[in-house]
Amino acid sequence: MKHKILLVLLLGFMTCLTVSAQKVTLQFRQVKLTKVFDVITQQTGLTVAYSRPTVDPDRIVTIEAKDEELSNVLSKLFTGTNVAFEIGEKKIYLKEKNTSDSTLQNGKVKTISGIIIDEKGESVIGASVMVKGTSIGTITDIDGHYSLPNVPLNSTVNISYIGYKSVELKANDKALARIILKENNEMLDEVVVVGYGTVKKRDLTGSISSVDAKKIADVPVTSVVEALQGRSPGVVVSNTSWEPGSEPSIFVRGKRSITASNGPLYVVDGIPITGGISEISPADIESMEILKDASATAIYGSRGANGVIIITTKQGKEGKTKVDYNGYVGFQTIQNKLDMMNGAEYAEYTREAYRNSTGKNKYLSDVPNKEQDMLLPMFSQDAYVLESVLMGYDENGNYDPSKVRSNDWFDAVTRQGFLTEHQLNIRGGGSKTSFMASATYNKVDGVVKDQSYQRYSVRLNLSHTINKYIKIGGQTQYSFSEKQRGSNMISDNYMYRITPLGSLYEKDGSFTQKIGGDELMYNPLYNLVDGAVDRPLKTSRFLGSYFLDVTFPIKGLTFRSNLGIDARTQQDNEFYSAETTERQFGSSYAKSSITKYSMFTWENFFTYKRDFGTKHSLGVTLLQSVQQDMRESLKASAEDISADVLKYYDLGAGSIIDGIGSGYRKWTMASFMGRVNYNFLGRYLLTVSARYDGSSRLADGHKWVLFPSAAFAWRISDEKFMQNMKWLDNLKLRAGYGKTGNSSVDPYQTRGTLSKVYYVYNNGKDEVLGYAPKTMANKSLTWETTEQYNLGLDFGFLKNRINGSIDLYLQKTYDLLLERQLPVVSGFSNIVSNIGRTQNRGIEISLNTRNVVAKNFEWTTDLTFTAGREEIVELYNGKVDDPGSGWFIGEPIDVYYNYKKIGIWQDTPEDLAEMEKFNANGANFKPGTIRLWDNGDYKITEEDKQIIGTKRPKFVASMVNSFRYRDFDFSLFLYGSQGGMLKNDISIMEKPGRANSVRLDYWTPNNPTNAYPRPSVDMERPDYISTTYYENASFLRVRNITLGYTLPKALTSKWSIDKLRFYVTANNPLIFTNFSGIDPEGATGNTSPSYSSWMFGVNLSL
Repeated sequence: MKHKILLVLLLGFMTCLTVSAQKVTLQFRQVKLTKVFDVITQQTGLTVAYSRPTVDPDRIVTIEAKDEELSNVLSKLFTGTNVAFEIGEKKIYLKEKNTSDSTLQNGKVKTISGIIIDEKGESVIGASVMVKGTSIGTITDIDGHYSLPNVPLNSTVNISYIGYKSVELKANDKALARIILKENNEMLDEVVVVGYGTVKKRDLTGSISSVDAKKIADVPVTSVVEALQGRSPGVVVSNTSWEPGSEPSIFVRGKRSITASNGPLYVVDGIPITGGISEISPADIESMEILKDASATAIYGSRGANGVIIITTKQGKEGKTKVDYNGYVGFQTIQNKLDMMNGAEYAEYTREAYRNSTGKNKYLSDVPNKEQDMLLPMFSQDAYVLESVLMGYDENGNYDPSKVRSNDWFDAVTRQGFLTEHQLNIRGGGSKTSFMASATYNKVDGVVKDQSYQRYSVRLNLSHTINKYIKIGGQTQYSFSEKQRGSNMISDNYMYRITPLGSLYEKDGSFTQKIGGDELMYNPLYNLVDGAVDRPLKTSRFLGSYFLDVTFPIKGLTFRSNLGIDARTQQDNEFYSAETTERQFGSSYAKSSITKYSMFTWENFFTYKRDFGTKHSLGVTLLQSVQQDMRESLKASAEDISADVLKYYDLGAGSIIDGIGSGYRKWTMASFMGRVNYNFLGRYLLTVSARYDGSSRLADGHKWVLFPSAAFAWRISDEKFMQNMKWLDNLKLRAGYGKTGNSSVDPYQTRGTLSKVYYVYNNGKDEVLGYAPKTMANKSLTWETTEQYNLGLDFGFLKNRINGSIDLYLQKTYDLLLERQLPVVSGFSNIVSNIGRTQNRGIEISLNTRNVVAKNFEWTTDLTFTAGREEIVELYNGKVDDPGSGWFIGEPIDVYYNYKKIGIWQDTPEDLAEMEKFNANGANFKPGTIRLWDNGDYKITEEDKQIIGTKRPKFVASMVNSFRYRDFDFSLFLYGSQGGMLKNDISIMEKPGRANSVRLDYWTPNNPTNAYPRPSVDMERPDYISTTYYENASFLRVRNITLGYTLPKALTSKWSIDKLRFYVTANNPLIFTNFSGIDPEGATGNTSPSYSSWMFGVNLSL
C-alpha cells in the first residue's frame, strides 16, 4: 500500500513538468514486455515505474518503431489494455486507465476491420493495428484478419510488423479492408563502398565482400589484415611469422603471377597506398570492402589484378558527441614448439650414430655401456656432459635413462608473453561540421625474451559544409611503430643442435661460453645480456586524405577532388656485441639504414546520378588521376665498434666501415576512368567501366594500357513469376568480365641497368670504379594482364533468416614477367620479358543464418568456403616444364618437386635383394637408409623425381557462431584449411652423433620403423633426408573464443554510460593438425613458436 501511495504522489508531481518529445527505435517480435522496457531505458534514460497486476511485465508483445515519438510507441505497447502512461522527467509512469474517454463520449467513432497480407498474398499473423497517438489497437489473427472498434473518425491508423515497412492510413480509408505490407529490405539497402563511390547492396553487379566495424571488434587483433581472416570467401590470410608485429600475408582468389607480387591493392579513404596497412588501427575502421572480380577491380586498372581492399575509417555525425574506449590486457603462452630430444634421448641417439660408424670411435655395445660412454667424443669432451650421462648408471653399471640429467636452452630464452591495447575514439558534430578523433596504443612482449612490438597512432577526421554546394574535409593519421627483432637465435639452426646434456652456466654462475665443449655451440644466454643485441625496426608513417565536394545546381551532378599523401620513414638498425652467438666472440657489428617513401595522389572525378521516371536509373563516373611514388635509401655498416654503448649511433667508431650504399627510385602514373551504371525497373542492372593507365615504368610507345570491364545483374526475385515462391526473399544472378593488370614492372626495367665494377690494373696495385651493363633493356615490356570471368548468385529466404552468395570465377593471366634465356654472345644470360600464362579458377560460398531469434536468446552463424585451383598454362619456352625452377605445365605455381620417400630399407631377404639391384647401378643402399620411389629401372635419377604436393590448399573454410543470452554474449570462431602441403625444413638428423634433433622414430636393428633412417656419425646428414620434410598442412584452428557481459542499462544510465561490456577472450587457444612442425601457418622450420593469447577487455561507450 505504501508503494501505491508513493507512486500516486510521484505521478501528481511529474505531471507538472514539461517534458520534451523523445524518439526511439525498436524492433521486437514475440518478446516479454520487460525487454522492451529495458531498451526504452537504454535509448531515453527514462526508467519505467509500474505495479502489478496493472502491468504484466511478462506479457508477450511485438513492436516495431523507427525514430518514432516515445508516446506513440507506448500507445502501441498498451493497445487493447487498461494501462495508461505518463512521461516524466526521469521516469515513465504506468497506471490503470480511467474508463472515461472524451473521444468515445463524443460518439464520432467507428469500427474498422480487414485483412493484412504480404506482397505474395500470405497472411501476416500478429501484425499490429494501432490508432496513432492513443492506446487503441489490436493484432491480426492466424488468418491475418483484424477488427478494431471505437476508432475515432479523424484518426490515423498505423499498421506494422517486424521485417515489413509500416503503413499509415486514415480511419475512413477504404484500403484498410485489404492491407498489403511490403518487406523492409534494410539488409539489401545497406550501402557498400566501391571504387570512387557507393552503391546499395541490392544494386551490386560485381563480387564484393564487406566486413563492418562490429565484425572487426568481435575478435581483438593487432593488425587490420588479421581482422579479415575467415571473414570473406576467396580471401586467404595466413601468418608469415609468429614474431610480434609481423603482418600476415593475404591473397584474394589465389595467385596469378609466378615472379611478380600477388598482394592486393589497398585503398584507404579513397586513396590507393603502397607499403601495407599494419600502421592503421583496427578500431578506427568503419568498414572494409574486398573487391574480387574484374567488374569491381578494373576501375583500378594496372593495380587491380590481385584484388582491391577498400578501407573506410569512422566519421563523426551530427548529434551527441560519442566517446568509445576499448581496451584489453592479457598474456601469451606457447602453444607449440619443436619437440626436441631430452638428455637421455639425445644420449641414445648419439650412441646409435656411433654404432652405425666405420670409424675408430665405433660404439661397441648394443645397449648403453658406461665404459663405452666414457670413450665417446661428444660425452668425454666436456666434464659436465659426461657427468650428466653417467648419472644414468648405478654403482653396478645398471642404466636408468630417467636419471640422466637434462637441460633445455629453449626454456631459458622464452617466457610468458604480455600484450595490451588501448583505443580511445571521440566523434560527433553539428549541422555543418563533424569530427572524429582517436588514439591507439598497442604493445606486445613476445614469448621469446628479446622480441617485442609497440605502436602508437593518432587520427583526426574532419568535414565541414561551407554551404549547400561545397563541402571540405580530410582524414589524417600519424603512427609510429617499433619492432624489436632480437638476436634471431630462435631461428638459428645451430641453437637447435645444442646438446641437452650440457649446462648453460658455470659453477660460479657465469655463462658457459660453448655448451658441451662444442666449438660451434655458443650459449644463447649471451644474447639476452642487456645491450648485447639491439635490432629495432622503426616505422613512422603519415597518411592523409583531403577532399573537396561540390554539389552542382544540376540535379544529380557532383564533383570531388581528392588529395592523398602517404609518407613513410623506416629505420632499420642492428647491433651485435662481440659476445653473442651471431658474432661468436669475434668483433662487434652495427648497421644503420633509413628508407623514406613518399606517395602523392591527386584524383578528380565527376559523378552523375539520376532517376528518369520510375523505370530508369543512370549513374556516370568520370575520373582523372595522377600519382607519384618515390623511395630514397641510405645505409652503412661497421665492425669492431670501439664501445658497445655506441651501438649503431656512431658507425665511424668502427675499425672497419663497409656496406655503404644509397638508392633512389621514382615512378609516376596518370589515369583516366569512366564508369556507367544503369538500372532498369530495379531488376536489370548493368555496370560498364574502362580505365586507361599510363606509367613512367613502361617504355615509349607502350606507356598506355586500357582495362575494360562489364557486369550484368538480374534480380530474379522481383519478377512477377517469382511472387508465388513465398519462402524466397532475394535472388539475384550476377555475371561479369574484365581485364586488370599487375604493375610489378621495375621502374627502370625497360631501360636496362648498370652495375658497379672495380677494374684492376698495374699488376693489381690499383683499381678504379667503373660501370658495366647488368640487365638488358626491353622496350616492349608491359603489365601482366588478367582476364577475369565471374558468375555469382545472391540469395535470401525464410524472411532472410538464411542468406548468402555463391561465386564461380575463372582468371586467365598472360604476359607474365619471366626471364627468357639469351645466347651467351649477347653479353647477357637472360632478359625479363612478357611470356607465359597461368589460369586460376574456383568457387566461393558465404552463408549467414539466424538460427534462433527469441527474447532472451539469439544464435547466428556465419560460414565461408573457398576452393580454387591455379595452374601454369605456358612458360617462356612454351608448354614445356621448368623442373629447375619448380614450374610445371598444368600444375600450381607453388609445388614441391623431389624424390618420393616410400619407406626405409629393412634387413629382410626381400629388401636385401632389391637393394642389390640398385647398388649394382651405383646406389649405396643398406638397411636403415631411405627407400625411394623408382620408375622401374633400378636407377635413382632425375627421372624418378615427381611433384610431391602444393602449398595451395584444396579448400579453406570458416565458421563463426554467435550466441546471446540476456546480457551475456558468446562467440566461437573456427578456421580451417584442407589439402595443402608444407616443407618443414627443421634440419632433421643434421650432424648425427654431435647435434641434437627433434624427437624421431628412427630406424635401428631393434626398431625396424619406416619413419626415419638410421643415424650415422660418418655422414653430415642421411642421404635423401629432405624427402622426409614434406607434410600435410591441413588444420582446424579455434581462432577465437569470447565470452562477454554487458551491464544492464538501468544500472549504467545512472552513471551516464551508454554501454559497459566486460569480456574474456582467447585467440588461437587450440589447433587440430597432423603437422609435426611448430604451426602450419607461418611456422615451418626452425622459427618462433606459435602462441595462444588470453585477454580480459572492456568496451565503454559514453
